Amino acid sequence: MSRDLNVGMGPAGGAATSAASPSSEMLEPGNTLSSWTWPHNARAAVSLSYDDGNPSNLDETIPDLESVGFRGTFYLHVGRRDVQQRAADWRAAHLRGHEMGNHTVRHAGRGEPYIKRDGRLPDWMPLPLERFTPQMIADEVAAAADWLQENIGPDPDRTFAYPCGSVAIGDPPDERSYDAAVLRHHFAARVGDAAVNDPWSLDLLRIASFDGGGNDPAPLIAPCEQALAFGGWTVLGFHTTQRPAHPALLAHLRAGPFWVAPVKTVARYVEAARRMQPG
Repeated sequence: MSRDLNVGMGPAGGAATSAASPSSEMLEPGNTLSSWTWPHNARAAVSLSYDDGNPSNLDETIPDLESVGFRGTFYLHVGRRDVQQRAADWRAAHLRGHEMGNHTVRHAGRGEPYIKRDGRLPDWMPLPLERFTPQMIADEVAAAADWLQENIGPDPDRTFAYPCGSVAIGDPPDERSYDAAVLRHHFAARVGDAAVNDPWSLDLLRIASFDGGGNDPAPLIAPCEQALAFGGWTVLGFHTTQRPAHPALLAHLRAGPFWVAPVKTVARYVEAARRMQPG
């Protein structure tokens, strides 16, 4: 590896899994939601993302996805020993079309919310983002990107997910340095924010996502249906998946007018389609 993972500790109705190339006939003039067209005549896009690299994602989630022809995005917390131990399995899933995204080495978020709630930092966050410098976050993102490159395989379209949805380092909060660190390796990044993404106005470093937790499928299906209302893009963010919620969600998406594809695939499609618009 060119960087060590021990970085410094200092102060759709169709199961499409690859993007169709936009053509000038696909998009009508004018940046209105009604003029946006998704591949395969889908009325909305959905991406299913899974954070941290939990073993159950390999053993249960990926087989569930593949049983209906879908591919997902898995944001790997590459400092975890169990992720490293099963690198070959993650690589095999990557080769079958799943995205393996960057979720950093140490999974640092901002500590203030935890201190306000619990009076202390969680055990899994010994170094909060408030203590990161621009160089530290650059090294953190780069070390994880290098690990993915060497252990999972090259992917120029690989995306990033901000751990804990935190997009700023330092105190006062500095988003610009974190964004710069991400952009050196990735063209797009997922946050939280619980909103359907408007493909016309979306900032590709702030792709919003809904929490995918719980064993009731209704709260998972609802934001997907919301995207249908205006042709938007819904991203769901899971950690582990539960039954019956996850299989029920997949069945709903498989039966509906959705384009289901990894985050990177939809983001590249959005990027290319917007680029083709005049003005």
